[in-house]
Amino acid sequence: MTKKIERLNNLQVVLVEPQVPGNVGSTARAMKNMGLSRLTVVNPWFRDHPQSRYMAHGSEDILENARYTDTLEEAVADSVLVLGTTRRKRKSTPFMNARSAAEEIHNALESGQVSVLFGREDKGLSNDELKCCHIHVTIPSSEKQPSLNLSQAVLVMAYEIYMFARPSSIKKLDLAAAKELAGMYEHLEESLTTLGFRQWNDGDNYMKSLRRVFSRTKMEKRDVATIHKLCGEIDKYTSRLRAEMDKDSES
Repeated sequence: MTKKIERLNNLQVVLVEPQVPGNVGSTARAMKNMGLSRLTVVNPWFRDHPQSRYMAHGSEDILENARYTDTLEEAVADSVLVLGTTRRKRKSTPFMNARSAAEEIHNALESGQVSVLFGREDKGLSNDELKCCHIHVTIPSSEKQPSLNLSQAVLVMAYEIYMFARPSSIKKLDLAAAKELAGMYEHLEESLTTLGFRQWNDGDNYMKSLRRVFSRTKMEKRDVATIHKLCGEIDKYTSRLRAEMDKDSES
């Protein structure tokens, strides 16, 4: 497990006065899906609600270990960074989207606890609660239906945070050098010429077209080797065909 993944233990999701018990359970499930475990609930009207447990579905441990506080100040007191999710922009506070915020979150996790706040289902975080935040975060969505369900918003944020922490699955490319590409194009032109390819105008049109096709991809050394092998098979075929034609002409 990487250091970035381990740092997620310093992140807490804070739900401020949630109104629907099922959303707390769904939030716990979303958190566990994305490797988060610390849930804090501020001033809820319920605690151990059957609907929460039902919607958690395999994430009951997060509900059981959840922290409950009376005030937001108590919930975030030990946090080195507090982010509040909202669609309302304030000139005095940095405003960014969820993906950009993920990097800020991970940088701060090296120093200590980070809190990501989510407001009430009907009206979100209040202005006073947003003042407690160092950064405001928005989740871009359609203007026709901009409002996300509480647990959906948590899932999107948690996904971006997790993806930033997750070890990259992108394989480093072993790109071919310019001289290797030049050799490939030379071999390709020679082989196609032996097959009877001819320029259809004065310029080297078909080679220009082939270069344009290959330039749209990131050619690796193994790709260049494959083209050389293909050309080699063409060369062997044309040599064999030429030998058979010479033999027939002699007879």
